[in-house]
Amino acid sequence: METEDYKRFIATEIRMEAIRQKRSGKKTSCGAEMSLAAIGRTLDPPVTRTAVYLVVDGISESRRIKEAIEKELGKPYWIRKKAAAVSSAA
Repeated sequence: METEDYKRFIATEIRMEAIRQKRSGKKTSCGAEMSLAAIGRTLDPPVTRTAVYLVVDGISESRRIKEAIEKELGKPYWIRKKAAAVSSAA
């Protein structure tokens, strides 16, 4: 189980990385200016900005949104259990 400090650290890191990439002019895979809301729109079906923020803040769980955030920002942010890593590789 993740501690509250760890969740806050991850949320801050994700938000800061999105801001850094936006300032450097990076776009999402759909060509939109980088933001957490734009990351939500890259999914099929798209999710709301609120859904992305709830996952970032650790309030909600969504493997699909977590994978989209990591893909768009280009960094892993969450700890994966060995069983989950094996099943997603298959």
